[in-house]
Amino acid sequence: MPFAICRIQKIKSWGALKFNFSHTARTRETPNANQDVTNKAIIDNYNYINLETLVRDKIGSQKIRSNAVLAVEILLSASADYFRPHAPNEAGIYDKQRLNKFVNATVKWLQTSWGEKVVQAQLHLDEMTPHIHAYLVPLDERGKLNCKALFGTRSKMYQLQDSFANAVKHLGISRGIKGSTATYEKVRKYYGAVNQDSSVINLESSLPQPQPQEDSESYRNRVIEILTPQVETINHQLNERDRILKRKAELKQTAIRSEQLRQELEAQIQILKAKLGNQPDLSMSLVAYELGINPDKQYDDNAVDLVMKVNECNFNDAVVWLCDRFDQSLILPDIKEYTARQALAIAQNAQPTIFTPPTPSKSNWERMKDYLTQEYLIPQELVQMLNQRELIYADDKENIVFVSRDLSGEVTGAYLHTPGNKNNFDIYPQSKRHKGWFHLSVGGYYQQPSTNAIITSSPIEALSAMIRNTPHTDRTLYLTVDSRYSQLPLQALKEIPRIFTATSKDITTAIQENFPHAKSLKYFSLHRKNYVKDIYDQSLER
Repeated sequence: MPFAICRIQKIKSWGALKFNFSHTARTRETPNANQDVTNKAIIDNYNYINLETLVRDKIGSQKIRSNAVLAVEILLSASADYFRPHAPNEAGIYDKQRLNKFVNATVKWLQTSWGEKVVQAQLHLDEMTPHIHAYLVPLDERGKLNCKALFGTRSKMYQLQDSFANAVKHLGISRGIKGSTATYEKVRKYYGAVNQDSSVINLESSLPQPQPQEDSESYRNRVIEILTPQVETINHQLNERDRILKRKAELKQTAIRSEQLRQELEAQIQILKAKLGNQPDLSMSLVAYELGINPDKQYDDNAVDLVMKVNECNFNDAVVWLCDRFDQSLILPDIKEYTARQALAIAQNAQPTIFTPPTPSKSNWERMKDYLTQEYLIPQELVQMLNQRELIYADDKENIVFVSRDLSGEVTGAYLHTPGNKNNFDIYPQSKRHKGWFHLSVGGYYQQPSTNAIITSSPIEALSAMIRNTPHTDRTLYLTVDSRYSQLPLQALKEIPRIFTATSKDITTAIQENFPHAKSLKYFSLHRKNYVKDIYDQSLER
């Protein structure tokens, strides 16, 4: 039976907190993490503000003892056989329905047990087994830092384990053996245990015993030398597996789009046939007579097909031949029907193009990142996080690339912004502008439906508005609509109660034609550094 995993780590310094956040938010390199997988913020009312700011805001102005615990990290997970019962040793995969149930139960437990003490929780999917990192500020009933009151005794730790196990018991997850000789490991030491099921390295037998009078550095080098071949083999296998899965997903999406296009064209042909049904038909007997073949025979071809076959000519010559002999109103239905069939045949055999965004340039990124943080005062943590998720990056032409996606997350296009060009954006060639937008959803629980939508005219304005509205108590969708001709995600917006526009007047008017209840905010152009600084400072004061 799967067992519950609940471990804590006490964080006693601001430096340790910053280092911890850089790992959880993936703002520093994490070798064992799959960069193609996006992690989820499941509790993050402040969104993208760094962990230190959240903790300081929660502690307030109270005096902090030198040995005080500033924050507690809780790692929550279950053994691999819960997330992937049919393939517990297949690293990186999980049953989506089981994962969602686990996340829902865990979020409910965190909010019920700790309430507003929890300042952030991240669901990590980019490692071998899904797990949650939650951060809380250990305040007692008087609002004072007092970790001992929450986690200071063995009895308290037993209660913590019992409480979490009861919260996920209905999922078929059991508690570990109470009172066993197992100790409560720190989160960073337990990290390997979360993923142990999927590893083929037996550390107990693989690790050498320390030699007498051997220093730690020598022992470390010897361990690296012994384990490196095994680790390289595993990394190679994982990379190959990721490549195959990614290719399989791309082929699946291509097949789905091909079928959708085929169905759309089939429907158009049916509509065309219905419209043409009211027009007079060109008699095939007359066409056969003009061609010098038997006019009394039943022909399955339409006029264009028959002329091309008998005269052994191409489409253009067949149309000229028909125009020389019959009224254009008679031959037009046959020409349209023929071209519609040809279009359908092309669509069925063609592979729809998959948009390929600009190639990232790591050498240009640092300069572009500095531009966003210094010119627009967008927090460095937010910029770095979006870069890690490949939503913002630099290309080799020294542009900042803002990626457009549909609401399911598929990349459909890209905006290009050249530093120094104020708030102007170009559209990357081959972008499918009617199929996607630059968008972000923040606040609340990541599976929660959005209750607010804020529509801006550019990606930078979306980021600046997001900072301006921090903290987010409700799930909010930020969406870029750059023209009154833009196609809106109508179905998604219909399900959002409150819609606000911070765009030019013509774009707002076009949006209000579909959503009369949309409220217009004062249009703002956020390339002015001081204005952005003011709203950022105000957001931190909230």
